[in-house]
This record gives sequence, structure tokens and C-alpha cells, in this order.
Amino acid sequence: MPHQLETNIRVRASREKIQRKVLVLLTRLTTRSTRIAFASEKMLLKHLGFQDEDKRKPVYRIRQAVKRLEQKGLVRFEKGSVGWQIQLSDKGKAQADRWDVLERIKIRKPAKWDRRWRIVIFDIWERRRGVRDKLRILLRKAGFYKVQNSVWVHPYDCADMVVFVRAQMHLGQGILYIIAEGIENDEKIKKHFNLP
Repeated sequence: MPHQLETNIRVRASREKIQRKVLVLLTRLTTRSTRIAFASEKMLLKHLGFQDEDKRKPVYRIRQAVKRLEQKGLVRFEKGSVGWQIQLSDKGKAQADRWDVLERIKIRKPAKWDRRWRIVIFDIWERRRGVRDKLRILLRKAGFYKVQNSVWVHPYDCADMVVFVRAQMHLGQGILYIIAEGIENDEKIKKHFNLP
């Protein structure tokens, strides 16, 4: 049975993930206007990937996420004649824009691999655990291979991404980018990336 602390961390991470998705989705859906009617909860459920689950729980989770975002000063919401309405605050818009850019980062695959490994190593303090967890999620989404919790590898040039992430997440010297000619016992990593 998992320890209570681990359970609490998983619950908090899940809540933050939903909040991040709601913020990013609002930004993407409201590029011209900063308001969106929540009357179409079905659309939000679909975009957030909840369409196959029990109908009540996802709606509840979205509403809870919005309430938490409001408590953080990232959104304002109200009940209107056409349903719920939500508005991103300036702080929320800035945060959502950063997350949106981070989620869209893609590493270009060249025609031929240069046989070098790009290694990202980070050391982020425990008090910034949320940032550390977001960085891991971002590296996974960008296609990195996890060697250890704080050591990730990619075969293609990703220096621009690392520079951008370092600046956006205020990591400074907490993240290190290495280009290596080889990694000992890299067969598993090569297989992961379908490399010769």
C-alpha cells in the first residue's frame, strides 16, 4: 500500500496537470477573446481527454481546477445567463502562454544522426518540486529517454529548447546540457530511438 505522502503528491500532481491543461486550453480557444462560455462542457471534456470517463467526475474535476486557478489569481469565473463564464487574468494569460509554448516545443529530427547524445542533467531543490515535476513532464513530452530521474537523453540537437526552458522555468545553473560522443551500454537507448 502506498505511503500517505506519496498518495498526496500524486493527487497534487494530478490536480496541477488538470489546471495546466485548463489554462492552456482556454488560451488556445480564446485567442481572439479572453472569455469562453462553460455552457459547452462537452467540448472542454473532449479537449481535455475525459470523453470516455464517467460524466460527473470529469465535470467536477474541471470545476475544481477552475476554482483552484481562481484562488491562485490566474482566472476569474462567474455564472452568467448562458452558463459559466471564465476569464483569464493577466497573470493567468502570461502563465498559460508559457505553458502553451513549452507544450508545443518539438525537437527536429535530422536526415542523419550525428552519433552524439544530448544529455540533460538537473538538480532542482526540493522546495521547487513542482518545477522539477513539470520539467520531467516536458522532457518526456519532447521525446527524451529517462536514464535516471534527473538525467535524460536525446539523440538530436535540442540546445535551443534547453535554453528556452532554463529561462522560462528560472532554472539557471540547475540544469546542465551535455553533448557526448557516447554513452556506455547505450543499446537500450538506441533501441528506444530506433537508431543503428
